[in-house]
Amino acid sequence: MAGKYKKSFEKLKQQLKEELEEYLRLFVLDGLQVRNDDEGRQVIAEINQTFKEAQIGRQVGRAAFREFDLEKIKRIAEEHRRKVEGIYKAYFDRHTCLYAAGPSWDPDNPQPPLIYNDIVDKFYDEAAGGWISKEKPPGAAILIFVKENKTTEQKEDKHEQTGERKEI
Repeated sequence: MAGKYKKSFEKLKQQLKEELEEYLRLFVLDGLQVRNDDEGRQVIAEINQTFKEAQIGRQVGRAAFREFDLEKIKRIAEEHRRKVEGIYKAYFDRHTCLYAAGPSWDPDNPQPPLIYNDIVDKFYDEAAGGWISKEKPPGAAILIFVKENKTTEQKEDKHEQTGERKEI
């Protein structure tokens, strides 16, 4: 576009671009909590890298300014949200643990540990079908995290290949 409206048009395009980026950010990251530590920063970097590799900004720009297709923008955002949820799920799962507190150690009536996530500070409730906020059980608690041990798996694989069987 040339002429006296070019400057206003470019300003409007820039404003629309900023609004679309904000929409994408809010839509894609809605409800996701990340800790401010090395692991959290790594997850954010991975999400940003996925955004960059998929050229989401370019795709949305094309849909908005060349095709004028709002439904396509929505589809792009939904697809990226699914990718981000996949990245986030692994992070979230690493912070889900068993929460064994006072009632778990009661010799007369031991209660099973609760399922807890330390990112959202919530307990999983099967009846509610999701994560709920509730008061923590009385007494000191032990958080039991399950971590994958790749070294053990590699050793087991090595023994399977050689035909040796050893207890590890």
